[in-house]
Formats: sequence, C-alpha cells, structure tokens
Amino acid sequence: MGAEPKQDQALHDLELKISKMLRSGVYIAGMLLLIGWLWQLYNSGDTLSDFQNYESRSLVETIHWAVVMHDRPLIVSISGLVVLVLLPITRVFLTGILFVKQKDRVLAIMAFAVFTCLVASFFLGIDL
Repeated sequence: MGAEPKQDQALHDLELKISKMLRSGVYIAGMLLLIGWLWQLYNSGDTLSDFQNYESRSLVETIHWAVVMHDRPLIVSISGLVVLVLLPITRVFLTGILFVKQKDRVLAIMAFAVFTCLVASFFLGIDL
C-alpha cells in the first residue's frame, strides 16, 4: 500500500510539469509572435501593405526568402507559430508517456496513434 501514494504523487507531479510546460510554451509563442509583429511594424510602418498582393509560396520558400532578405521579424514570427503548432503534438506525446507510466496500455497505444496521425497530417498538409 505504501507504493501507491508515491506513484500517485509522481504521476500528479508529471501532470503538473506537463501543464507548466504547455503554459510556458504558449507564453513563449505569444512573445515571439508579438516581438515579430511589432518589429515588422517598426521596420515598415504598415504591416498590411505586405498583404496587398498575394503570392502563393511554400513554407520552405518563405523561410528561404526571409533568410536571404534578412527579414528577421518574419523569422521570429514563424518561430512563434512553429512553437504554437508544436504544443498540441507535445501534449499528446506526453499524455502517452503518462499512460505508459500508469500502465494503461490501451490508452497509451491510442495516444501514440493520435500522435502519429498528428505528425503525419502536419507533414502531409505542408507544401514543402
């Protein structure tokens, strides 16, 4: 009986760490986006002027263009979006680990299946 409260406390601590990590990730993503947008506004004065002509580009082309043109505000903004997109994927993966530690194999398999589908959908949905 003595081992169960320790294991429950360890699982509770892991859940708390996951929630703190997610909160920190949202703050970091928000700060990166805010910094990128304010930097862009400071550099150009009018951020909406970039949206007058739409050019369809892949993500790789956009990042390459930003690096070549030294468009650091765009790179910072894209970094914030990447962090924001990776948070749900990380949450599902860490939930799978939590289920493994709880020795709940069915839910662990389901969590890792969802994780695999999320990762696959992001790679299939991005026009590289």
